[in-house]
Amino acid sequence: MSAEKEVVDFWLNRRGYFTVNNLKSGNKDIGILALKFDKGVLNHIMHVEINCSITGFNEQNYAIDKIIDEKFDDKNIAVAIKKYTKDMSKDVGIENVVVLNSLPKDKDEIIRKLEKNGIIMMEFEDILSDVMKELKTEYFKNDVIRTMQITKFLLMQNPKKFVDVLYNTLSHSKKREFLTELLNRDDVIKEFKKTNEERLALILKESAIKPEKLAEILENDVLNRRTRKPFVESLMAQKKIGKVYKKELEVKKEKPLNKFFG
Repeated sequence: MSAEKEVVDFWLNRRGYFTVNNLKSGNKDIGILALKFDKGVLNHIMHVEINCSITGFNEQNYAIDKIIDEKFDDKNIAVAIKKYTKDMSKDVGIENVVVLNSLPKDKDEIIRKLEKNGIIMMEFEDILSDVMKELKTEYFKNDVIRTMQITKFLLMQNPKKFVDVLYNTLSHSKKREFLTELLNRDDVIKEFKKTNEERLALILKESAIKPEKLAEILENDVLNRRTRKPFVESLMAQKKIGKVYKKELEVKKEKPLNKFFG
């Protein structure tokens, strides 16, 4: 099996499905047949096809049409599946599922097209994430799952090495997206308490926040009744800011009255 198929197969097994991944229709491989039993009675069947690529899924219409035609509308495949399950249950319908990866943000049209043809779409990244999060330290004979386990417990738990890999893998836009997601975590924000002054100054400098917006943030989200006065006093005590402030407040001396009445 491909690595992607191994991951999906493992994910289905963990969710209580018995999986058949060597079923054929003529010379065509049928993706995964997932069967769920309740007290020995078959109550759910899924025909799962996986279409994944490292370079991403081609979202053009002909690619979707090809998946539908070759994987789900092929009558021989439907016959092969029914033949395999006929002795288990006659009343259970077959749910068609396709697993795709790297879908565009505007993926709604793809989903609608598949649903019109009776196919449910799942994203491989969601399944991959579920598997990675659920992995514990038990030993797995499956090489693909074992590799994921090694990645999780050896690479990802070494922050410097993990960041090095991310930095060399992600594009500039993906780095920004990653940092945005990271900063949305409350516990990550709390770590800023430990950030030294130089790094914090650099973050603020590179953030391109307008002075007016920075002042608004300080006023509404950072300073409180206890810290506001010491902050303003400290700010005014700074040499450069003090000069600007004094210059703004400087008033012209009033002229003596004798200048007007001679």
